[in-house]
Amino acid sequence: MAGTTQIISKKHITNEIYNTFEIIKKQKNISIADYLKIFNASIFGEKQYRKIKFSYESLFKLVLYQKLKGIKFHTKLTKYLRRNPKDKFKLGFSETPDRTQIGYFINNILDNQTKELLDFATAKILEVSEKFGILLDVKTLAPEKPKKETKKRNQYYQKRDKAREIARLFKKRFAPFINLNLKNNTFYKKNQFIDLLIHMGQTRDFAENGNKTFKELRPIGCPDADTLLYHLKNYPNYKDVHRMFITLFEVVWDMARTANIFDMRKRYDVAIDFTEWYFYGDKSTFMVVGKEPKDGTSSCYKFITINIVEAGKRFTLLALPVSALDNVSKDKLVRKLLDYALPRIKIRKVYVDRAFFDSKVIRVFDQFHLKYLMPGIRQYNVRQLLKITPVPAVIKDFILKDVKLNLVFLEEECKNGKKEKRVFATNEEYDPNDVELLDTLFDQYDKRWGIESSYRVKKQYLPKTTSKNYMIRLFYFMFAVLLYNLWILADILLWLALFGKVEEDHLITSKLFGTMLYTIDPGG
Repeated sequence: MAGTTQIISKKHITNEIYNTFEIIKKQKNISIADYLKIFNASIFGEKQYRKIKFSYESLFKLVLYQKLKGIKFHTKLTKYLRRNPKDKFKLGFSETPDRTQIGYFINNILDNQTKELLDFATAKILEVSEKFGILLDVKTLAPEKPKKETKKRNQYYQKRDKAREIARLFKKRFAPFINLNLKNNTFYKKNQFIDLLIHMGQTRDFAENGNKTFKELRPIGCPDADTLLYHLKNYPNYKDVHRMFITLFEVVWDMARTANIFDMRKRYDVAIDFTEWYFYGDKSTFMVVGKEPKDGTSSCYKFITINIVEAGKRFTLLALPVSALDNVSKDKLVRKLLDYALPRIKIRKVYVDRAFFDSKVIRVFDQFHLKYLMPGIRQYNVRQLLKITPVPAVIKDFILKDVKLNLVFLEEECKNGKKEKRVFATNEEYDPNDVELLDTLFDQYDKRWGIESSYRVKKQYLPKTTSKNYMIRLFYFMFAVLLYNLWILADILLWLALFGKVEEDHLITSKLFGTMLYTIDPGG
């Protein structure tokens, strides 16, 4: 390298990185600029080159900053520094270097060996930050208030750049917690498997064909299907897979809390529901449960989830696998979901479908002192009441086995002009003389469809498989839920960054976000 004769080893760089993280080890997160401010970049070289008016140390920090931020072009780097002057000062600059000065330093002054060492330092900083559990550049998660209204012609570029920044941070954050049973001598890196899995979900493809299409996009570094499936089958127990993803949900929820997305003082509506993954094969297969006959099968794999159903924030708090035994013990599943959710959010009301019109489930809601709303099943005593009761009406203290609830009878005009009676079950008080009662209840219950929408999106992240191995099925489903949550969180952050508020429409599609995840830092 011109202008310096200092030779530095990778061991020396590693020691310096560890020493720096020791200084900040009590912090949970730190911005890249703040980290580099205390990092001793002079170890790469200390002499000043006459054609560059900036110090070597600040320029080295700038190169590391650009790599850690994932900014590809020097022009974008200078624009970013002008928009974030505090970062510029932390790197040691009193004024912003232009793209020519940055390019000259990298292309004409740095030799290949130093460039390799800077690449090594970048990777090592990320690796050590994960070991210390310190999140770099958490400012990406800070809800931003736009300084001025975003012009339409700039929205596309700002949205794209911000989305890629968020996707990069998310990938760095969740990848370390995914255990794929890889050995030290494994040929492929973990992120290469993750990228293939995301691509398979995006294309709704099987492992074999997904591998072939992905190789067209990435000829080098794409694991084959057999290798991927071998690692997914290699978990000792399906509960280990589920525990891993619960940890990942916690990581995502922690990111949401860091960004203050959910106000812990506010109450949120939630929905609980089952989702089915149809199965065509032997009904005695492990974890396969029965279902109503549809599309040529009466068997499925089953999961239950609890979702926040507020507009623009339809976040999945938890997903649980459902066994044949669980399938007849809905109350236990509901209790598990609420035990998990209530320490994290305050619940205003729970929405469920008629499958939960069950005395044991209702008792769980009552024990947690939660309001609920669900369609009622027209069992014999309900049908008899409907025949003799003028609508609208509220039947208070209706006894369902050993619990009391209120039934609300309404009449809805259907599209064919006919009128049909509807039944809702709830523990809230409603006035049958309220002329807006029908609209009120249907508007409220419409929130439950938020969970149906979330299932449709999750399927966009769900690879296809005919495997009877439950490890593969469970991993695929939970991975799809994880990606869905990341997409919801990314969309919220984009809204806040560009407009300072969150609306129901999405600024980024789930497919585009997934594509960004597997194209950013490919295999890194």
